[in-house]
Amino acid sequence: MARFKGCQHDPTCNTRSSLSRILFTPWGKNEPKIRYDMMDFQTCYIYDPAARGKDRSVKKRRIEPLQGLQTSWPLRRSLYQRLWAKQQARLKNLLLDINESTITQISTFVESSDPQPAPGRVSSAIILTGPSIASHALLFSQLSTRIGQAEGSIFVPLTSTLAPNLKTLLKNLISKGTSADTLSDDEDEADTVKPTCKRTRLLNYDLQLLYDYTQEKGLSRVVVAFQDCEAFDGALLSDAIELLTRWQDRIPFIFFFGVATSIENFSVKLSKKATRCIKGQRFDVVKAESALERITDVLYSSSNPYALSLWMGPGICFATLRRQREHIQSLDAFVDSVQYAYLSHFYANALSIFLDETVTLTDVSPEHMEALRNLHSFQQHVDTLLENGEASVPKRLLDDDEYLLEYVKEQIVAGHQALETILSTVNLVMTLQQRIPALQQQLKSTLLVDALAGELRDSNFERNMIMHLKKANSEALLLTLQDILPATSGDLHKTCEKLLKELQKLQAQQKDCGALRSEQDLHNATLRTTVVAKKVELSKQKSTLTKGDAAYSDILRRFVEALETDFDVALINPKDLVFNELIMYDLKSPHRDVFMPKPRAAIERALASPHDYLDCECCAPDVGTGEENTLASTQPSTAILYQLYLEGGAMMNVADLRTAFVTILGDDQDEILTNALFQRSLAELRYLGLVRGTRKKADHVMKISWKGV
Repeated sequence: MARFKGCQHDPTCNTRSSLSRILFTPWGKNEPKIRYDMMDFQTCYIYDPAARGKDRSVKKRRIEPLQGLQTSWPLRRSLYQRLWAKQQARLKNLLLDINESTITQISTFVESSDPQPAPGRVSSAIILTGPSIASHALLFSQLSTRIGQAEGSIFVPLTSTLAPNLKTLLKNLISKGTSADTLSDDEDEADTVKPTCKRTRLLNYDLQLLYDYTQEKGLSRVVVAFQDCEAFDGALLSDAIELLTRWQDRIPFIFFFGVATSIENFSVKLSKKATRCIKGQRFDVVKAESALERITDVLYSSSNPYALSLWMGPGICFATLRRQREHIQSLDAFVDSVQYAYLSHFYANALSIFLDETVTLTDVSPEHMEALRNLHSFQQHVDTLLENGEASVPKRLLDDDEYLLEYVKEQIVAGHQALETILSTVNLVMTLQQRIPALQQQLKSTLLVDALAGELRDSNFERNMIMHLKKANSEALLLTLQDILPATSGDLHKTCEKLLKELQKLQAQQKDCGALRSEQDLHNATLRTTVVAKKVELSKQKSTLTKGDAAYSDILRRFVEALETDFDVALINPKDLVFNELIMYDLKSPHRDVFMPKPRAAIERALASPHDYLDCECCAPDVGTGEENTLASTQPSTAILYQLYLEGGAMMNVADLRTAFVTILGDDQDEILTNALFQRSLAELRYLGLVRGTRKKADHVMKISWKGV
């Protein structure tokens, strides 16, 4: 069996260091021949083992059969592809539909605009995109597709990164407009467009190239889109507008300006002459917050309420929404986050196979059934059944796999229906709050996260909503009942129907009395003043209610009681559902590590404690000392210098660092090799942004970053 060469500075160590490599080449049929190639600083290793069997090709890898929980992997992959395909199609259709109205308006503007509205002026669309820079790419991509489909039109998007100066802006404009490759600044004399007719050789930033192209293709509109106007230099953007306007009589330009702030700020950025060149029309884009609410609504709504699907838990939903709002990421990033949740659930959780309603005992292994019995929610459910005196069901669940499988299917369907009920209740709350102007309005995504976390019931928001409902007059209650009827079901729907008829009948009898008021209304209360021991006391006293107000108060009371009863039944904590781990994914750690990585902490730990990653005996800390890591000559040179760097101050003498570095490595080392290791390590620390040179002292380096700060 082949052995790895030891660490660089400890030949007796059997652990592979990061400063040499081993190449394995076939020798004979079954034995590998080891060839040592002393290549310092090599961090990659190639291992080419011999064939394990005489009758197997060298290129054919042995594939072990799936065992245990992994036997369900093919079915889980198929289930993921089926469920995610449905969710992805719905989200994709929404992304295409979000900006549909704005894109239609802009396309109509382009088709109906005059290429030459007036001498020295260009038809322009000023698109107020909002502060979400990440959503600009999606909008302009859809505009490019729509306008590119029109006959005789081309769309040329320009960003600030492509326009550091006017010449580069023109080169990119001509290159994109003619579908040619952009050359570097040093190739000014090269023509980026292959001529189709005889003409003089032109520079690649000469607009004559674009003019010839429009004449050859018969183009009637050339749309130039400045996507991020705030990022452009004001003088550069003004010069570009003025220059392109001069070519308006030859090239039919139309300008698009993506404005994230306001038209006033945009006009201040331009020169007066450039402003006079624009004949603009304003277009408003759907706000990022509104688009995020719509995509969240689609994520949790289902076209088929009875079809099983994976639900995003409150924790991961809250973290994803907060990341979208704080970092202003695109909606595509939100969709990627949802897809990663699906991948994590079906690829890492073997029990996700039970979301397939057609699964049978032959599709799963005994390990799957044992894993089901070890779920926390299942154990709590069994304890609850035993406390209620039901011993036969828990016994069958623990002994009979077939009975457990059918029970899992039933509980998954019941859990899915319970989550759908929570979603319907959130929609009901949204309808109620829209009829209460005095109530502080909440976003649907916020209410949904609270409901899925089991925190919406008895929350401050719910108590305030009920309090305002108790003070509503008859006209407000009538409109509220009419609005919530389509959103209710079951007993609440029947109660609301009955109360609506009673209220309409009561109002018909009180036509001349105006709106009826409840007993909780402040208008039906009076202040009573009393003097006790020369002190004035104020007390609130209810006025005598009229017959109509008393009847209305009874209707309102029954409505509020019906609402609270429905909330008690519907707004449960999904974590209390048995097998909630199967239908709801709520693990935040994988998402946090993938979408919000912390590379600095990982790099600092790798340099300060290389043993955690190398796992070699020579670099391990001394047993019994309690220290996390100790300096050793067997550690990578960069890690040694980094630990010396941690012990230094803000200014470090390079000669002192080298002396300490040589002391750690040992005086018996080759001086040339030691100097090379030190220089490379210092260069790597500088590349990582930990140190930099200083003009005050040429032989010193300055510490830029401190560990953990």
